[in-house]
Amino acid sequence: MNKLNRKNLFYLLITIFVAFFILSLVIVPLANKSSRWYVVTSGSMEPTLKIGDIVYVKNVDANDVKVGDVINFYKEEKEYTITHRCIDIVEQGNKIFFITKGDANEKNDSFLVPEDALIGRIPYTHLFGYIIYAKIPYMGYLSYFVHTRLGFFLLILLPGYALIGAEAYNIFNILQSKYFFHKKVKKKHSKDYERRQSE
Repeated sequence: MNKLNRKNLFYLLITIFVAFFILSLVIVPLANKSSRWYVVTSGSMEPTLKIGDIVYVKNVDANDVKVGDVINFYKEEKEYTITHRCIDIVEQGNKIFFITKGDANEKNDSFLVPEDALIGRIPYTHLFGYIIYAKIPYMGYLSYFVHTRLGFFLLILLPGYALIGAEAYNIFNILQSKYFFHKKVKKKHSKDYERRQSE
């Protein structure tokens, strides 16, 4: 592998590291300020959603939720969130409640989800006969890893230092080349001057 290819490979790796960093830490929706991203931390929705997936949750009105939608909601005084499928919708008084279930679970959730606990719904589309949900597979693992000391060093500090070092090396080579070029030109002028003086 020649020097140019090694340099291109180095910058490609740096670009990949930076892209992962942006996806894992700065992954915020630009078009819709009311949307959210969540990391899947349990296998209750497998195979639809796997542990480590990052899912996109879009705000939705409770009246627009349909049976079969995958919804995200608060549990126990907003201490944590759950992403499960809505399998039925009931009304009690003037309030809407959702009956939910994880795809991998045998039984329904043992509680009703009130409409004020609803965060949003995971958008989806149909593609070649498959339902494609708005998610980034396994990116959550990287997000967790980046937040550790080792992950921060390997994915952020190390590539940053390597990039700075590479640029410093390039600048040193440029300055060194200019120095030797000027020295060579000066030496040539000196020899020309001496030759003219001897004539």
